Formats: sequence, structure tokens, C-alpha cells
Amino acid sequence: MPVVKFDGSTVVFDKLKKYGFNETDGMFKYSAEIADGQFVLSVTVDGGGKIFTELIDKDTNDEYVLHFTESEGAYVGKIRNEYESVLNDIKSKCCEPIAFREEHVKAVLSYIKKQYGGSLEFLWEKSPDSAVIRNTETKKWYALFMYVSKRKLGFDSDETVCILDLHIKKEDSPKTVDGKTVFPGYHMNKRTWITVCLDGSVPLDKIYRLVDNSYDLAKK
Repeated sequence: MPVVKFDGSTVVFDKLKKYGFNETDGMFKYSAEIADGQFVLSVTVDGGGKIFTELIDKDTNDEYVLHFTESEGAYVGKIRNEYESVLNDIKSKCCEPIAFREEHVKAVLSYIKKQYGGSLEFLWEKSPDSAVIRNTETKKWYALFMYVSKRKLGFDSDETVCILDLHIKKEDSPKTVDGKTVFPGYHMNKRTWITVCLDGSVPLDKIYRLVDNSYDLAKK
């Protein structure tokens, strides 16, 4: 079966199950009919996250491969578009960008998942490695993860760093923002949001307290 690469993304197995994949012996399988039911597209993901597809013509029971060619015919184009549409939907709903893999970032995400549930939502096509997490009760954002140059935070460095934007009370902002480890909210309201670098410069316990506070503020 042909191998599909979702460049820049990694499969999240829990999301595969929610999408409709069935797991058997460590293999996740999903099928869908395309082209008015003439073809069955099977998608298989192995335990290592490798993705395979197979497109079967129901009339002949043979594998169809013309959608992999450069043919510009209308019929082949229709099949190719529907094939890609299914895969793109799987990618958008079952994968996450290969970002947020730094140890400090993973620790914060693990804390959030354990304490509050929810998951990263990648909302911006032009910023594929930026994501928000919502308060599970009110659906309001309380955390925004993204990558920026340290220079944009006032450092004399072009190093890219993952940052976390969090809610804060207006009256608490002046005593929390120090311009060294905690900054006014980047790309957010600077009176009610703060930015924390997730590069190890801020103790995790402190970040967890700020996350807790942001989650509570998003209840209102």
C-alpha cells in the first residue's frame, strides 16, 4: 500500500479512535467511500505513526492508482480531490504539528491535560504551530502556545522560543511582569494577558500556578 506523509505533523492515536479508526493488534484502520460510492479508501496507521492508503474500485475489486499520476483528466481529478480531502480531514483532526516537543513545553501540556482536560486547537492556517486551549466549561481561551523570536520579547537574540500566553487580572499584571521571565501578553491585550517563555527559565511550579489562575479567569 502507498505510504502517505503528513509533513510537519505527528499522529495522535487517541484522536484516531475518536475520528472512527478501529484498532486491531496495534494497527488503526479507517475506510470511507468516495466518488459517489464507486471507490473505497482504506487508511491504515501502524504503531509508529506511519500512514498507508489503499483505494479499491468496487466494480473490479482492483486497486486504483491513477490519482497518483500527473493525469489532468476531469475524472481522475475528481478522485484525486476526494482522496486528498479525506486525508486532509484526517490530518487536521488526528494530527498535531511536530512542535511543542521541548521538555518544558511537554511538561506544561501534560499538567494541563491532567488538571483540566481539553486539547490543543490549531486555528490558523498561516500559523500552523500556534494553538489555543479552551476552558472546558466556558469554551473561552485560557492558554495560547506559539513560537516567536526572543528579540520580539526584548532580548538581544533571534533564537526562536515557545511562549505561553495566559490570562491575568489587571491589578496582578504589574507585579507579575518583570521583563525577564514574564512579559506583557504577546499579540494579546497587554493589561489582561501575560507571556511566559517555555525554555526552562521559569520554574514549572510557577507556570502551573499561572495556568491555574488563567483557567479560573476564563470561567468568568
